[in-house]
Amino acid sequence: MQIETVCKAQIAQEYLAAAEIPDMTVYIPGVHWGRLWSVRCYWPHSDILKGVACDGKGESLDEAIADLRVKLDAAKNAAPVLKTAAECKEAVLNLIREHDAAPASFRDAVDALPVKG
Repeated sequence: MQIETVCKAQIAQEYLAAAEIPDMTVYIPGVHWGRLWSVRCYWPHSDILKGVACDGKGESLDEAIADLRVKLDAAKNAAPVLKTAAECKEAVLNLIREHDAAPASFRDAVDALPVKG
């Protein structure tokens, strides 16, 4: 009888090799979160500065990735938040183009802009 030992780092490496989620990071248990597996990526992918960090945790790597997918879907479906002056200016100019003939609805649309405050 032959026993093959598979370490947690090898399991993580196999998942990363076949990962469907770009730029995903896997944290093995015992390093950051005690006994839990942890995975992280950003949405939009690779955008660490403007992106939203999505973290998943679980007893197994499959559970952590399932948790990550839920948070990634929520980030994809969330309305984008305007963070820079250039983004705000572009959004206001787009509203002006859309509401040229209706000043009252323009004011309401400006008030409704999702600006990080």
